[in-house]
Amino acid sequence: MKTAFIIYCKAVGLYALLTLPALLLPYIYIISLAYVLFYGWFAWALFTGLYLIIDRLLFDYGIKVMLLFISVIVSVAFAFQMLEVLHVEDNVWHAGEFILFPFVAVIGGWISICLSGERIRSSHTIQEQ
Repeated sequence: MKTAFIIYCKAVGLYALLTLPALLLPYIYIISLAYVLFYGWFAWALFTGLYLIIDRLLFDYGIKVMLLFISVIVSVAFAFQMLEVLHVEDNVWHAGEFILFPFVAVIGGWISICLSGERIRSSHTIQEQ
């Protein structure tokens, strides 16, 4: 569970770095970071659950990483949809150029998984023994 939280924290930091060009419009950058901090916990909870399931499966390391990449997409999409479910935003999937923010969040999650590869691999190796 600690590994999933570390992956999430790295992903949030990477998201903040990857969206720095949005500082041209500071209001949008601040709102996007606020949304990540307030509603990203939905993504964290779902990703953690999926991580725990995937971690217990007896797949090769490469397959586990691929499943984690898919889990990032599902988790970010779920958190983004929660903005609409909780009536924060209307029709989030038709938000024009703002649809780039969840895309950047997915990229940040993927990079975070790659950066945490050794942690994931050690978890994988422990279970094989």
